[in-house]
Amino acid sequence: MLKLSRAWSSVTTKATPLPDVWKDLSNKQIKFRRGQVCMVAAAPNAGKSMFALVYAIRAKVPTLFFSADTDTATVMIRVASALSGHGQVSVETNLQKNPRHYDSFLKDMTHIQWVFDSSPSLDDIELEIKAYVEVFGVAPELIVIDNLMNVVAEHENEWAGLRQIMMELHDMARKTEACVMVLHHVSEQGEYGDTTTPPARRAIHGKVSQLPSLILTLGYSPTEGTLRVAPVKNRFGPMYANADQHVALFVDYATCRIENVDEIGRMVRNSNPLVRY
Repeated sequence: MLKLSRAWSSVTTKATPLPDVWKDLSNKQIKFRRGQVCMVAAAPNAGKSMFALVYAIRAKVPTLFFSADTDTATVMIRVASALSGHGQVSVETNLQKNPRHYDSFLKDMTHIQWVFDSSPSLDDIELEIKAYVEVFGVAPELIVIDNLMNVVAEHENEWAGLRQIMMELHDMARKTEACVMVLHHVSEQGEYGDTTTPPARRAIHGKVSQLPSLILTLGYSPTEGTLRVAPVKNRFGPMYANADQHVALFVDYATCRIENVDEIGRMVRNSNPLVRY
C-alpha cells in the first residue's frame, strides 16, 4: 500500500512514449508508450506484421520480437528489403546467390532480438524476457507479439484463453515497463469483410479490447496505396471506436516501406524536377 506520490516516484518510465516513427500518427496523438499494452488489429494480409516490423526497425529501441506468425526466411527478406530499398523479389534472388549479400545492411541493426517459436506459451515468453535481461542487463523497451492467436493458452475455451493471455501480457508490461505490442485478428464476416477500411473496435476477436491502452485497426487500400490506421481506443488521445476516422500512410509492400503522406511527395519532387505541386 503506497501513497500515489511515492508510487509515482518509484516508476521509471511513467508511460513515456517510444520514439515517433510517423509524424502523421504522432500529430493525432497516436503513440506507443512504455509500460503499456497496445494492440494492432487487422484482417489477414492487411499489413499488421509489416507495420510492426517497420516500426521496430525505425524506432531503434531495444526490442524483443516474437515472430510466431512469420517465419525466419520471410522476416529476413522483409528486413533486408526495408533496409536496402530493394524489392522483396530482388532480395530473395540475391540471398539465394549469396546468403550474406545484405550483411552490410544488417550489421548495425542490433537493437532487435528475435524469437521464432511458432507457438510460444506464456512461460516461454517469460523465459525469453528473463534471458534478454540476463544477456543485456535490462529489460527490452519494446516487446512485439506476432500474433496473439499463436500464443498457447492454458484454457480450453478459446476466448477465455485469449483474455487470460492478455491479462498476463498486461502484467508483463507493468513489471518490465516495456511497451508490449500485440498483433491480433479481426472478424472477416459481414461488414468487416472489407479489408480496405479499418474495422471498428467491436470487430476484434475474443473481446480482448479492455486491457490495451492503445488499439489501432488497419485497412489497406491498394488503389490508393495507403495503409489506413484508425485509433479505436486511445487513453492518451482522441479515439474513434467505430473507426470512422483514420490516418493514411503511404505503403509499398514490395519494398517494405511505410511513409508519411508528405514524405512521398518530397521523394517524388526530388526525383523528378518536372513535377509541380
